[in-house]
Amino acid sequence: MDSKQMKISALALLLGALLSGCQQENSSTSPPTSTLYLNGKIHTQDGQRSVAEAMVVSDGKFTYVGSRAGADALKPTQVVDLQGKMVLPGLHDNHIHLIGTVALDMCDLDGQSVDLDALAAKIKECLPRYAPKPGDWLVVNQWSPYDGNTPTATYATLLSALDAMAPDNPVMLAGVDGHAGGYNSQALALAKDKDGNVVGFNPTTLAPGGVFADFIPYVDLSSGVIRDAARSAIPVPDSGVLSASDDQAAAQYDKILPAISELMASRGITGIQDACASDFIRQRLLNMQTQDLLHMRVTAATCFHDDDFSGKLDLPGHLAKARAVRDAFAGNPLIKADAVKIFLDGVIEGDPFTDPVFLPNAGMLENYHRPHLVMNAGSGDVTITADSEDAGSNGIVNYQDADLKRYVGALDKEGFSIHMHSIGDRSTRMALDALEAARASNGNHGIPHTLAHLQVVHPDDQKRLGDLGLYLTFTYAWTNPQLAYDMLVTPFIQPTKAGQPLSEAIYDPLGYLHEALYPVESSRKAGAVLVAGSDAPVDSRDPRPFENMAAGIMRAADGHDEYRASQRISLTEMLAAYTINGANAVRQGEITGSIEVGKSADFIVLDRDLFALVNAGTPEQIAETQVERTVFQGQTVYPTP
Repeated sequence: MDSKQMKISALALLLGALLSGCQQENSSTSPPTSTLYLNGKIHTQDGQRSVAEAMVVSDGKFTYVGSRAGADALKPTQVVDLQGKMVLPGLHDNHIHLIGTVALDMCDLDGQSVDLDALAAKIKECLPRYAPKPGDWLVVNQWSPYDGNTPTATYATLLSALDAMAPDNPVMLAGVDGHAGGYNSQALALAKDKDGNVVGFNPTTLAPGGVFADFIPYVDLSSGVIRDAARSAIPVPDSGVLSASDDQAAAQYDKILPAISELMASRGITGIQDACASDFIRQRLLNMQTQDLLHMRVTAATCFHDDDFSGKLDLPGHLAKARAVRDAFAGNPLIKADAVKIFLDGVIEGDPFTDPVFLPNAGMLENYHRPHLVMNAGSGDVTITADSEDAGSNGIVNYQDADLKRYVGALDKEGFSIHMHSIGDRSTRMALDALEAARASNGNHGIPHTLAHLQVVHPDDQKRLGDLGLYLTFTYAWTNPQLAYDMLVTPFIQPTKAGQPLSEAIYDPLGYLHEALYPVESSRKAGAVLVAGSDAPVDSRDPRPFENMAAGIMRAADGHDEYRASQRISLTEMLAAYTINGANAVRQGEITGSIEVGKSADFIVLDRDLFALVNAGTPEQIAETQVERTVFQGQTVYPTP
């Protein structure tokens, strides 16, 4: 074929593709190693949410997306028949703690709900292997602070169960939420003051004026449960592994890196934001990359959680560290560190069954209530025995308003994305005030800032979320009614009356939480952008994207559907949250997040059509979805080749 004939042939191919309404890169022939994926339902997640039936991948990128006819004209070297399966861009989990998603070789409860007899049996089982000598620490991972731990005929409290099983060893139960821990008396006695003196947590040190007076809202001596900042007073040695700083911890975590890689790929996740990345975690990410295990893009959000929970703002120090980390990863193709995490408050779960009740500590606009609930040990039924009263506390926001504005303003000016943990309505209001002040001072740089969790947001502030165009990271599995959990939250926020049925008190359609609890759809309608974050290993190590999707769009399973019906979102919006919105939230929407020509070839093939399930009235089956293939940068990474 002479030069003139080659030009005519190339022009014919290009014209054929254009006439078929397909996208094609401006090259006259397909690359020699191009792969055609055909016969699929390819939900591109582009601006028109268009659906294609074929795509071509070459050199790690999409070079064609469109019709079968247009793709055939490109003469690809390989062909993969998708057999009518649904295809999505790779999923984005924008709030995850990556190295916690696979269990270490240590005592572990795996987040299971257990009563105190079962907990005691677990301690007895683990001691000989993990803490064989008197004085050895036993750390038990993935303990659920808010589900289970029910008294038995043998043990009335968590503390009594731990003391009975480990009288000679300090014990720490590491909560799945990352905020709470359970300790026995041996461990409580090891608490150190700010000068390093062992003085212990006890009624004297925790009294007003005592050395631990600041920790009073965080410590429950009757149960042994300690939260947030107070946990730092009890030093668990590096051999406990969870401290994640010494060589032993590094070796343990490095062993699970292949399993972490496999888990993420099997769930179709090709992009994450690690919500609190330390030097230790960043090194694990680099190790994964070196071993060709990092089959995703990572935004490693620098965090200073110890300073956050102590309310300490070392602005020069924080900025210097954040800049240094960002610069260190500036040339890395898969890992970047242009985000900073801020913990604004703690948790909103309390324990209404202790005496006195253990209050939540998330920052709220109004004071918490002190409920009076009694659980029947036999049936598990709960009775409201007296009217609730003002508890005299509205929780804690870690930073003063002026300090938070300085911090947020400086980070925004420096070009960092800000990712804030906010549970209560007061902490969210302060976050909005700080972001508005930064916008007024610095202008709008177009930097995507995100708020995570947003369990309670005042209706007035839901509109402000939209006005600022913020990205909202919800864990959708947590947004539907769950009575066993909700009774640990709602009675502290809404008043309860003696003799009132528990369900009526918690799911009051006229109560404040009806409009303020997890405002997913109302915030989206106001203009905020929904993204998704599993917060794994909180609640579950498995990031379970399809369970989260199902929960966010389906009807509640326990009969309280209408209580949250107005906050459910469509499957279309949910898929956007997990794909293109997720990519945009970490400033990678030009690279990934949708199946479009020129973008990285990151996509997944599913075993079922999610839209067909919704149309059939069975959205709950979305939770059972399996990923059949995950492709990252054009290479199949699951199943393992």
